[in-house]
Amino acid sequence: MRNLNTIDALVADLVPVRRVSPRDGMLITLGLAVVVVTVVTLLFGLRDDIAAGHPAPIVVLRSGALLLLGFAAALAATESAQPAVGAESNGWPWALGAALLFPVSATILVIYEGALPYSDFGGLNCLGISLASALVVGAGLTSWLRPGASVAPERVGWLVGLAAGAFGTFAYSCHCPSESIYYIGLWYSLAVAISAALGRLIVPRLIRW
Repeated sequence: MRNLNTIDALVADLVPVRRVSPRDGMLITLGLAVVVVTVVTLLFGLRDDIAAGHPAPIVVLRSGALLLLGFAAALAATESAQPAVGAESNGWPWALGAALLFPVSATILVIYEGALPYSDFGGLNCLGISLASALVVGAGLTSWLRPGASVAPERVGWLVGLAAGAFGTFAYSCHCPSESIYYIGLWYSLAVAISAALGRLIVPRLIRW
């Protein structure tokens, strides 16, 4: 009888909680990605080749890699809000591997050529705008995750940071005048890496039960 009373006392204050929907999380994340792309474009302008509908091949490649990484990481992060038995979304490591081709290729070329060519384009602008855009996307995704039931907050932190960094850097890439593999390999990679590290440090504290 005591056990029944104890159970009744434990559940007396419980209230139903609406389950979060990964689809809603993806819509919020993609919506914020569209917002930051729009804001960056309005503030700094769109690349001429993109505006003309004929983007340079390297622009298509870097944009595709960033979008693929952002989408895959965001999908894994949103699905983690509903723990379930079975296979998880594991496409993000492949997307990350594809994105890593840029810094790896740049490193190989630097070693082969013996020096990093000078660039007239401001890397710090790339870093600042990309991280500011990533902050907006990451904050929205983290807010959505808080009512969820993520059982691996550290992993989710990495994923949120990767997704936000990829989408934030994509926003800058629509303006970025550089087409150098060295520039992309250094500054784009640095922006995504910093965002991922910040996600790992900050997000778990905000979504922990």
